[in-house]
Amino acid sequence: MFSTEKLGYLETIALIVIVITNKIILNTSKDIIIYTGSSAWINVIYISIIALLIIMLISYFFKNFQGKDILDISEYLGGKNLKIIIGILHIFLLLLVPISIIKIFSEMLKLIYFKASPLPFITIFFIIGSLIANRYSLKTLAKANLIIIPIVFISIFIILLSSIHSFIPERIYPILGNGINKTFFSGLSNLYSFSGIGYLLFINPFLSNNNNFKKISIISIIISGICLLLSVVCILLALTFSFNNGETFSLYLLTRNLNFGRFIQRIDAIFIFIWILATISYISIAIYFCIYILKKLTNIIDTNCINYTFHLLIFTILIIPTNYAVFSSLMSSISKIGSLILIFGIDILILFFANLKYNAILKKKGKIHESSTS
Repeated sequence: MFSTEKLGYLETIALIVIVITNKIILNTSKDIIIYTGSSAWINVIYISIIALLIIMLISYFFKNFQGKDILDISEYLGGKNLKIIIGILHIFLLLLVPISIIKIFSEMLKLIYFKASPLPFITIFFIIGSLIANRYSLKTLAKANLIIIPIVFISIFIILLSSIHSFIPERIYPILGNGINKTFFSGLSNLYSFSGIGYLLFINPFLSNNNNFKKISIISIIISGICLLLSVVCILLALTFSFNNGETFSLYLLTRNLNFGRFIQRIDAIFIFIWILATISYISIAIYFCIYILKKLTNIIDTNCINYTFHLLIFTILIIPTNYAVFSSLMSSISKIGSLILIFGIDILILFFANLKYNAILKKKGKIHESSTS
C-alpha cells in the first residue's frame, strides 16, 4: 500500500485542490455567506490572502526539514510523546471529514433520488469505493484524482457560468454585509475553508522533488481560492433567498436552474455523479493519510487490517440513528474549530519552535567548531 513511488508536481496540486473543492461542493460557500452576508466575496479574498501568507510561512519553516512531515518534526521537537499526541489529533480530525461528507451526501441522495432506499445501503457504496481505493498506493490515488479533478472543475464552471442569467447585482449591498467584525475579524475563522493545508504538512516524504513544496503549496491555495470566490459570488447573486433549505447543497440548487433544451432532462444527475466520484476520491485520500499516520505511530507492517478497521469504524458511526440537522451542525463545528486550533495553531507553533531548536543547535555546533579550531 505504501509504495516508494513519489508524487509528481501536478498530482500533488490536484490532491490538495480536491480537498478544498469538496468543501465548496458541500456548502462551505453557503456557510460563509450566511455568516458574513453580502460581504462574503470580500471575506473570501481576505482569508485567501491570509492562507497564502500562512502557507509561505509553513514553506519557510520546512526548509530545514526537507523530506520530513509534521510527525517527524514533532518527534524532533518533543520526542515520541509529542509525535503520538499530534498524530492522534490529526487522525481524529481527518476521520471527521469522511464521516461528515458521507453522512451529508448520503442524506441528500436519499432525499432527492432514493427516497425508498435505506440510508446504510447508500452509505455502503462510499465505504466500498474508498476501501478498494485504499488498497493501492498514494501514487495510484493521485493519478486517478488527476483525472477526476479537471472534470470536477469543468462541472463547477459550467454551473457557475450558466447561473449568470439569474444574477441580481444589487445583492452585493451593503458592501460590508453583516459588519466589519464578521467580515475581517471573527470572519477570519473562515480560514477553515483552507484546512486542506493540513495535508501539505504530511506531503513532503511523498514528493519527487522537495524543492517544489513551496510552489505546489502556493498554486494549490490560489486555485482553491479562485474556485471558492467564484462559487461564493454566484451563490450570493443567484440564491440568496434559497438558504432556508438547509438540507440541499447550494451548487445543486444552481444545477436545477440549468437548461440545455427539451431533449436533455435531469442534467443535475450528471453533476451529482461527478461529485460522487470527487467525494470518493477525497474520502480515499483522507483515510489513506489516517492509515499513514497510524502506521508511523505504531510501526505496523500490514496496513490492510488498518484499512478495514477504519472503514468499519466509519460505517458503524454512520448507521447510528442521528438527527440530520444536529449531526451536520455538530460535525461542522468540530471540524471548523479543530482545523483552526490544530492546523493553524498547534502545527504552526511546532514548526516555529522546531526551527528555533534547529537554529540553536546549529549555532551551538558552530561555536564548538570555532573554539576547537582556535
